[in-house]
Amino acid sequence: MVESVDLDGHEAVTKPLLLDTLEAEKNAVPGATSELPTNHDDNAEQIEQIELGTLKSVEVPLTDQRFDIESIKSTEAILETTQDQLNQLGEIEGHLIITEAEIKPTLAKFMATTQTGDLDAVKELVESGGIEDVNETFSDGITALHWACINNRLSVVKYLCQNGADPNQLGGDLNATPLHWACRNGLVYIAEYLISEAGADPRLRDVQGYNALHLSIHSLNIMLVLYMILTCCTPRNDKQPPLHIDDPDVANRTSLHWAAYQGDITSVNLLLRFGADVNKVDDALFLPIHWAFMKGYKNVLKTLIEHGSDVSAKNNQGKDCFEIAKDMNIYKMWIKVLKEARRDPKNNWANKAPPSILTPKIGKVITFLSPYVFLPVSFNILDFNKDYPIPRIFAAIFSCVATIYLVQKFIIPSYLIDDRPLAKSPLLSGIFSGTAFWCIVVFLYNIIPKLILLKHIFGIFILASLISIFTYTFFKSMFINPGYVATPADNKVIYNQMMTLIALGKFDIDHFCIHTLVRKPLRSRYSRATKRLVARFDHFCPWIYNEVGVRNHKLFLIFVYTLALAVIYFTVLSFKMFDKEEDGYDSDVEGDLKCWLLNEQLCFGYSKHPFHFNLMVWCWLQFIWIVFLCLGQTFQILKGLTTWEFSTLGRRIQIHNHSTLPLDFARAIGGSTANSGSGSDSLVGATSESMTGNSTPEPQESTTGAMYQRNESDLLFKLLGLDQFYLTFKIVLIQLIEKISSKHGNNSSHLEYTSLRSINIPTDFGFKQNWLDFWFLGEIKWRNLFYLPIQGENNLNGRVVDYYKLYEYPSKNAEVVV
Repeated sequence: MVESVDLDGHEAVTKPLLLDTLEAEKNAVPGATSELPTNHDDNAEQIEQIELGTLKSVEVPLTDQRFDIESIKSTEAILETTQDQLNQLGEIEGHLIITEAEIKPTLAKFMATTQTGDLDAVKELVESGGIEDVNETFSDGITALHWACINNRLSVVKYLCQNGADPNQLGGDLNATPLHWACRNGLVYIAEYLISEAGADPRLRDVQGYNALHLSIHSLNIMLVLYMILTCCTPRNDKQPPLHIDDPDVANRTSLHWAAYQGDITSVNLLLRFGADVNKVDDALFLPIHWAFMKGYKNVLKTLIEHGSDVSAKNNQGKDCFEIAKDMNIYKMWIKVLKEARRDPKNNWANKAPPSILTPKIGKVITFLSPYVFLPVSFNILDFNKDYPIPRIFAAIFSCVATIYLVQKFIIPSYLIDDRPLAKSPLLSGIFSGTAFWCIVVFLYNIIPKLILLKHIFGIFILASLISIFTYTFFKSMFINPGYVATPADNKVIYNQMMTLIALGKFDIDHFCIHTLVRKPLRSRYSRATKRLVARFDHFCPWIYNEVGVRNHKLFLIFVYTLALAVIYFTVLSFKMFDKEEDGYDSDVEGDLKCWLLNEQLCFGYSKHPFHFNLMVWCWLQFIWIVFLCLGQTFQILKGLTTWEFSTLGRRIQIHNHSTLPLDFARAIGGSTANSGSGSDSLVGATSESMTGNSTPEPQESTTGAMYQRNESDLLFKLLGLDQFYLTFKIVLIQLIEKISSKHGNNSSHLEYTSLRSINIPTDFGFKQNWLDFWFLGEIKWRNLFYLPIQGENNLNGRVVDYYKLYEYPSKNAEVVV
C-alpha cells in the first residue's frame, strides 16, 4: 500500500488545532488495541473486552485454578498470524496461561486457515461440521471473513460468503465490517466481491464514523477510489446510489477533505470529476483547501483553486488561506499558485478577466514566429569583417536571450503558466521552422541564381525536393491528431470497462488510465502536455510541438530523415557557391581572404557572405541532435520499440501500479486465466504509467542548486535527443561485449546491465519484420508505403491491428505476412 510522503522543507511552524486529532483518527487501523488492565481480581472471573485480533486467554493459578482473561495482542492490520501465536502457552508469575485458542482449538484453526488462505482446510472444517457457524468469533467479535478479507484471500472470501458468512458483521476495536477492513487496505477485488456479490453495505460506518468511501481514500489506492465512486456514488440503471460523494464523517469531513489533506492529487481530481464540493466545511470550518496546506502540495492547491475554492474563507481560528500558508511556511508558493491559477492580486485575488487582444491563440502564434525575427537579426550582427567583433558576439547573444526572455515573460503566460514553459511552448518548433525559412530564402535568392548551371541542376533539384518533403511532413506532424484515444463521456461505459478489467484481473494503472478514465490499449500512454491518452505513444517532441503517436510517427521519421539530408545538401551547395565566387574574386588587398582554421571556400563565405555563413554554421549545430535522433529512432524501430518503451528498459525496479490482485485470483474465478496477474503483457522492467499515474502525491521541485542543475541538464539532454542516443550506445556496447565474451568463453553475467536479448519484448519480431511493420500499412506493397492511419490501424507482426483497441499482443509464432 502506497503511503503519502511529506513535502521536504515545508515543516509547519504552527499547525491547526485539529491536525493531531485528524492524523490520529486517520491512522487508526484494525489491530490497534488499548492497554491491558494490570489489576486482576483473584476472587472472581473477569472478562476483558480487547478487540481486533486479540485472542482471549484463561489464566489458571497453579494453586486454586481460578480463571482470568488476558489478551495476546495482534499487530496492527495483521496479515499473518502463525499457529504458534494462536496456541502459545506460557507461565507468567506462577500462572499457567491458556488461550482461547486452547479452549476452542477448532475455531482457532479455522481463523488461522482463513488468514493463510488455505481453502481446502477451510472447506474441510466447515463441511465436516467442525465449524457449525462460519460467523462464530472469539470474544473480540472478529469473524473469519474479516481475516480472509484483510489478507486478500479472495477464494476463501467467496467460499465463506456462499456458506452464510455475514459481510456486514461488526467486529474489532473499530466495530468495523469486513468491507471496512478491505477498503482501509485498498483491496479492490475483495471490496468488489463483497459489494457486488455478497451484499455488503457501503453505508455502514465504524466507530470513527468512516464509511467505505472514506476508508478507500485513506488507503491511497486510486483504483479502489475509482471503483467505490463508480459503484456506490454514481447512479446506474436509474437507481440512486447508496452513497453521496460528499457524505461526511462524524466531524463533517468529506472524502475531498481527506484527499486534500493527504496531498493525493489523483483522488482529488477524481472526486472533483464526479462532483465533489470544494467549499464544504467541516466542524472546524475547514475547507478542503485548508487541509491541503498540511502537506503543501502545489498541484493540489492549484487544482482546488481552479475548481472554485474560496480562498478568503476562514476556519474556526479566524484564519484564511493566506494566514494558514504563513503558518505552514509556504506563503511564497501560495502566492505563486494563485498567479498560476490566473487570480488577480489587484482585485482581491478574484479571477482575471480573459484578455481581449492577447488571446491564447495569438500568444502561440507570436511565440512561434518570434525566432523568424531574432535569428536573422543575430546572424546579421555577427559580421566579423566590421569593427568590434567581440562586442558583436555579446550583442548577438543578447538579442536572442532578450527576445526569448520577453516572450517567456509577457507572451507565453497568455496561454501557459508553468515552471518550465519554454519546452512546452511553440518556441522550439519556431526556432526550427525559422531556421528552415531563412535557409529556403538563402537557397532561392543566393544559391540558385549563382549555381543555375547544368552541372549543379541535379543537386538543386534534390535539395528542393528535400525542402518540400520536410516542410510538408513538419507541418503535417505538428497539426495532425497523433492518435488520441477517445475519452468516454458516459459513466456506464467507464463502469463496464472497469468491470471487464476486474474480471480479467487487470484493474490497475497499467491497463486503465486514471486521468482519462478509459481502458488503456497496449503501448498507449497519457501525455501531460495535452492531457490526452495517445495510442502507441512514442514521445512528446517540442520541435514539432506535438506528441508522436500511431498516426504521425511515420511522418515524423520522414521529417527527420529528409531534414538531415537537407542539411548535408545545403552545406554541399553552399561550398560550391563559395568556391565558384572565390575563384572569380580578385582583390587588391594582400591577405584579404586568409582565415584561421578555415579553408578557402569557408573563408570566402565567412568574409563575404556572413549571414549565409552564420546560418550554415547554425544548421551544423542543429545537425548534431538530428543525427542523434535519427540513430536512436532507427534502432528503436528495428527492435520493435517506441521511445517511451525503450527508455523504460533501463529501469530495474517495477513501478507500483496499484494492483491488489489476490494470489488466489485464478482459483477464485474457477480456473486459470492466460493473462491473470499484473504486468504480464507489459515489457519487463517497465510499466506504461511511470511516476505519472499513481496516487502518491507528486514531489515538488527541489530548491537545491544541485537538483536544479541536474534537472536542467536532463531537460537539455532530452531536447537534443542525447538521452536516447546514450541509452542506444550503451545497449549496443553491452551486446558487443557479451558477444566477444561468449566467443572467448567468458562469463558476462557480472555486468551491471543486461542486453536486450535477456528482455522479453513482445513487439520485437525481428529487424526485417519490425522495419516493414513500421513503414507499410497492410500488405507489403509500394502503394501501402504512402498510406497514413485513418484511426489507430498499423501493422504488427505483418498484420493490421487497431492500436485504439489493442489489448493483447499477437503471438510471435503466428505466420508472418511479408
